[in-house]
Amino acid sequence: MLTALEYDVGFALFSRERKRLVPNNEALLLYGEATRIFSGLSEIEAFARDIRSRTAGTLHIISTPAFGDSFLPSVLGQFIAMHSKARLVSHVRSSTIINQRIVNQQADLGFSMMPFEHPAVVSELLCEVPAVCILPERHRLASQNVVNAKDLAGEQFLSFPLDGRMRHLVDAVFDQRGISRQLNFEVYSSSEACAMVAHNLGVSIVDPFTAHAATHWQPIVQRRFNPEIYYTFRLMRPRYRETSLFAEEFLRLLREKLQEFLSEASRALNKPRLR
Repeated sequence: MLTALEYDVGFALFSRERKRLVPNNEALLLYGEATRIFSGLSEIEAFARDIRSRTAGTLHIISTPAFGDSFLPSVLGQFIAMHSKARLVSHVRSSTIINQRIVNQQADLGFSMMPFEHPAVVSELLCEVPAVCILPERHRLASQNVVNAKDLAGEQFLSFPLDGRMRHLVDAVFDQRGISRQLNFEVYSSSEACAMVAHNLGVSIVDPFTAHAATHWQPIVQRRFNPEIYYTFRLMRPRYRETSLFAEEFLRLLREKLQEFLSEASRALNKPRLR
């Protein structure tokens, strides 16, 4: 067999000394390369086992700020704790960019607030949650369990940009009732609104995910708002790229944690609707 190997490679591998075979430098070089290759094969087998057991993989997620700034990080933290070999990429972007990235197959999962239909996208309703009113801890309305639209008449109100869906929904509630507010400040996200409310710069209506997280470390309170305004979150996936086992594992955890959050929120606020 050794003679046949030398014939195949085209050069001598051993010297024969006193009925013993002694490997030459070429044999040692060949042995080192063969060891590296077989070691690589073992690593591939181990990695395949990790993929099969969902302990390793790559996941690229893109989310709207209302979901990605507060709720999603807690799910990612638990997922990483369970899958130490995971490689995660998580970006927070506007719904327009999220939809574009999913169309271009540049992300595995997207969480958007914008209704969107495209042949390259699979979209499903993830959940609907009621917006909440956030107030400074010592605000005159902080003692109320429910804040009505008329209660905010004349208040300094932190609004979202005019090109956003939630801005139009919120403005419509007040405009239809002829309730005027002071609109001197505009913020991009719920997290910005929470930070400014904490500094007594006004009040706002935001998503419950961000408000819930902010009340743990900022001097603000969240209260149910009447009439109800719903935040709608959608799960987006590329149609022409099959969802990986790793992504499915993440979605299972996310849905579980989402149900826990909605159950908790329903006790303090109006019961959210889960689809």
